[in-house]
Amino acid sequence: MVSILGLSLIGCNISEESEQTPFHPLFSEDENYYSLLVVNEAAGRYDLGQEWQEKNDINNVKTIHGRSSLDDTNNSYKFLELERSPAFVLFDTDDIVFKTYNEKELIKFLKLMNLSDSLFCNRVL
Repeated sequence: MVSILGLSLIGCNISEESEQTPFHPLFSEDENYYSLLVVNEAAGRYDLGQEWQEKNDINNVKTIHGRSSLDDTNNSYKFLELERSPAFVLFDTDDIVFKTYNEKELIKFLKLMNLSDSLFCNRVL
């Protein structure tokens, strides 16, 4: 009886672990989409929301995090090692995928990744 109870508890723990949230809050929660961190210390706010995504034909970013202090961001997330602002850091579910200080480079990378994903899907089908 005790062993049956033990096995059921182990089973519960395994299913809970497989449904955990991402390892890091900046990482993407969905393996089919990226998460983007934008750090901009300039007086104006970088608006990279839905309108920006539609205008630039970006559809592989699900979450966008905005920060206004480079120092605070580097202190909170030392592994980023950001050098200047604006900074754009793209994450998948477990790591940094791309880091740049140029919005046009970010857009180019996202479009390239979107194209490669669609080419892969067409080959699989």
